[in-house]
Amino acid sequence: MQTLTEIRQLLIKAGIRPRRRLGQNFLIDRNLMAKLVELAQPEGQFVVEVGAATGSLTEELLPLANVVLAVEMDPALAGILRRRLGGRDGLTVLECDFLASKRAISPAVAKALPSGGVHVVSNLPYAVAVPVITNCLLASWLAVKQPAPAARFERLTFTVQRELAKRLTAPAGTSAYGPAAVIVALLAKASEGRAVPPQAFWPRPKVTSQMLRLDFDATGASQLDDADALSAVLSATFRHRRKKTATASRKRGFPFPGDVFVAAAVEAGVDPASRPHQIPPGQFRAIANVLSKRHPRSNLVQ
Repeated sequence: MQTLTEIRQLLIKAGIRPRRRLGQNFLIDRNLMAKLVELAQPEGQFVVEVGAATGSLTEELLPLANVVLAVEMDPALAGILRRRLGGRDGLTVLECDFLASKRAISPAVAKALPSGGVHVVSNLPYAVAVPVITNCLLASWLAVKQPAPAARFERLTFTVQRELAKRLTAPAGTSAYGPAAVIVALLAKASEGRAVPPQAFWPRPKVTSQMLRLDFDATGASQLDDADALSAVLSATFRHRRKKTATASRKRGFPFPGDVFVAAAVEAGVDPASRPHQIPPGQFRAIANVLSKRHPRSNLVQ
């Protein structure tokens, strides 16, 4: 693992500084990095590291993982990573954004992934953490549902802002409960790791971070018929989280006709007078499943 002095020297030599806009906060606590790797259990796995930076975590993963795909979108940091570790066996450095958009993994990343199990181990940039996590879980759902072999993200282990970790694992009925918590609850089993204080990073963020591990739940995933329908329901209802779901369904731009949505909610055992934060993950899945049968995606309101 690189020390703070070594990271600073690498950046100075490259003529760059950490870019807060890109969430470039380097984990510099050796003990906590070891705890992250221990939580991930990457031994013998194909590991994707999102935001590999100068390769401090990459170095810890290489002796354990079968393959490490280090994804870094900053050209200067990707250059440092290649110069330092480019000759190591089992390492591929990919200079690109992990995401093509908030709803899709980059084609370059998808092309580099194998069919079968993939693990993610990362100090995730806060700004992109939710779309990275949800896209990996939804890609794994698709791998379960489609007959052709595809990459499946079996485990995601990462550090994120503690407040975000609470949002990802929030139960129904709480203020932190939202679309990401529903997707995580339906498609994964969460295990909380160590808290990471601001001083464990350079530059120091203003908040405490949290280690979290999500193990993909193939059994749970098989019970969801249509992830697109689920995503549409979650996005539309939580956009009006203070309103009753029946009221929200009458708002302009709602992706399903209001009467169709209310009928689906009733069939799924959901009171249309409920507000989104009161509906448990399993009932959101039930609504989406009914809608996928009664109102196919091709008929969604554009």
